[in-house]
Amino acid sequence: MSKKYSKFLPSADQYDIEQFPYYWVTQVHAQYVQNVDQALKKYGLDNSRRRILLALRSKAHASVSDLSDMVVSKMSTTTKIVYRLKDEGLVETYSCDDDARITRVVLTEKGNEMTNKINDLTSVVLEQSFDGLTPLQIEKMMESLRHIFNNLAR
Repeated sequence: MSKKYSKFLPSADQYDIEQFPYYWVTQVHAQYVQNVDQALKKYGLDNSRRRILLALRSKAHASVSDLSDMVVSKMSTTTKIVYRLKDEGLVETYSCDDDARITRVVLTEKGNEMTNKINDLTSVVLEQSFDGLTPLQIEKMMESLRHIFNNLAR
């Protein structure tokens, strides 16, 4: 193991969990999800359904497989969430013309309206989370996280 990163890794001799970068990644994510879930209760939604709706907003007519990749979720979990959203009237599904095995998903008008409401609610959480940081600091953080993700995805 490289000594270059040893201060950030758990070791038998000396271990401070707050020096482990992924501790903070998971802490931030968990707190964000908790805050978002609390805000979404107003509309009877949760973070899982929010993620699918917002993914569809960025990629209309995505396949369930595409959505699964976008939200980093198992295909079976994504499928369950999509059909729950369908039952709630927020999305519609249809078979792909080219390959009937592929299910495509599209937001309904109600789903589009819900994504607007979601964005209004979560913008408050976003502002809270970035208080005291400059836009440049946020961009640098995102650049670093993207770099780490790409390293892990190789």
